[in-house]
Amino acid sequence: MRISFLVPVYDTDLAVLRLCINSVLKAAADQHEVVIVDDGSHRAETCDFLDRCEACGVENLKILRNSQNSGVSYSLNKAAAAATGELYAPVDHDDMVVTDGVHRMLKYIEYYRSNWTYSDEVQITYKGVPRGYMHKPDYSPQLLRSVMYINHLQLFSAELFNKVGGYREGFEGSQDHDLALRLSEKTIPAHVDVIAYLWRRGMTSQSVHYGEIDENSIQASCQALEEHFERLKLTPQVKAVTLSAHAELSAQPTGTYISRILPATVPKVSIVIPCKLGTTTMVEGVEVKVLEHCLQSISSSIPNSDSHTLESPPIEIVLVFNHEDDLETGRQLISYFDLKGVVVCDEPGFNFARKCNLGAQQSSGDILVFLNDDTDFQTIGWTSHVISLLQEDDVACVGGMLLNADRSVQSCGDNVGRNSAVHYAPKPSASSVGDMMHRYIADHETTSVTGAFLCCKKDMFMTLDGFSTSFPNSFQDVDFCLRARMKGLRCIISPHVRLLHFESASRNPEVDHWTLWAIRKFHRVLMGPLDDYALYQYEIPRIPFFTKTAVRYNLARLKKWLRRRAFLILVYSKPGPQHPRGILDKIDWRVH
Repeated sequence: MRISFLVPVYDTDLAVLRLCINSVLKAAADQHEVVIVDDGSHRAETCDFLDRCEACGVENLKILRNSQNSGVSYSLNKAAAAATGELYAPVDHDDMVVTDGVHRMLKYIEYYRSNWTYSDEVQITYKGVPRGYMHKPDYSPQLLRSVMYINHLQLFSAELFNKVGGYREGFEGSQDHDLALRLSEKTIPAHVDVIAYLWRRGMTSQSVHYGEIDENSIQASCQALEEHFERLKLTPQVKAVTLSAHAELSAQPTGTYISRILPATVPKVSIVIPCKLGTTTMVEGVEVKVLEHCLQSISSSIPNSDSHTLESPPIEIVLVFNHEDDLETGRQLISYFDLKGVVVCDEPGFNFARKCNLGAQQSSGDILVFLNDDTDFQTIGWTSHVISLLQEDDVACVGGMLLNADRSVQSCGDNVGRNSAVHYAPKPSASSVGDMMHRYIADHETTSVTGAFLCCKKDMFMTLDGFSTSFPNSFQDVDFCLRARMKGLRCIISPHVRLLHFESASRNPEVDHWTLWAIRKFHRVLMGPLDDYALYQYEIPRIPFFTKTAVRYNLARLKKWLRRRAFLILVYSKPGPQHPRGILDKIDWRVH
């Protein structure tokens, strides 16, 4: 299959443009083609370089020129119309293509007969210094609706591109996001775990010069997201996420979005709380009763309203007590905090899964919220996020960001790997964007949602037979999520819902070895090396060292680690806007 690289150019710095074009020509070699569109450049050095490209005599190089600056969407469509390849690969004028990565993407398409792939990337500064390695997950629909994580270099078929109508003018600054959303409505992209390009941040990445991310780009993405939901016959609500680097500074757009689906009616929410009377914990140096503290938090986090809204839906509290607890005390507590609900009593023996199932059976709500009693809501109107995210039929459950008592991040989803499930928390500060995927401020799919705060539709919970009592005190949430994913369902984390979690205040936190063995045995396929959302990498595997599997796995990890470190060393060794040695040498340059 032949690739057509589509490169829009507009007044690009010569040093950067030279590296971009030569890296594309190297990747194209003799079997692929490069189509460059000059979008009305005025800089003499840019125009002179394009003239030299045209005069170099490369047969598979086409250079087209716009009479005036018409925009990146127009230029890319013009390049696609002149292309002859079966696959298109758009390249920004300041990107640098890695030949081996592109060829591996092509091999994946040919072998699996896919029509859309994307890769990982390394983000670099203008001078070529790495900012970070962007390890992307496998296709994450909710993450794509929150941030354009696929980014620039992709491979998609010309047939698919033409079917969706190509790039749309008027979406400059977010044309890639708009196209990806429309492509996702026709097919599912494949993630190839390889570095296919280097993304130079800090420069203009559009053919129409807008400078930094601005209101036009934000509005374009919001419009693209709204139209995406409308095409799916869903009622959307979209707004941009803004953050302030300092309290005295104004909030700036982050390039991430809160995308919500509005329901036709406001559903009833049942909050199921397995608990034990009299349990206490320390909160900011003060001993408090966890159940009373939790109920107070619920009452404070749901605004009072004369009419039911997504922020203030009908709420039902379902307290599941131990067999020795007084039910009347529970009813008085619910009434004291101006809440409504029921109290049920569990049989002897603490079994968290059984308590949750019992509470679900006694509930009358459309949506179930399983909540630990040692939690404290930090988000006012959190129900709106939960309800809207549960509107799609393929969503099994929704979770939030859990914080420790000191406000450091405890969990933003669970990562299921070779041996266990661990909390995802790459950075301690909740005010940080987290990792390069912005998973601290962007909704995203996850492998598992912690049972401390797990929300799902009641009929979905019953269809999946609830929590397995075979996992009484741990991993029942992991088991539930993995069973849901076996049926093709999604588990979503919304970091916009935040709770304090005084972990294990009401139970023994120790995980017994039998439970761990059982979860591995039953879900050995999903807990293997290839996770659907590529989050297992954050877990340190604990495999017996002298087994054949362990040796092969550790050698593979060592090889990958050495390749990445060697790549970074090569990049750092050459300051300035130059392509790293080993990827593009002077002998590979066709145009100087």
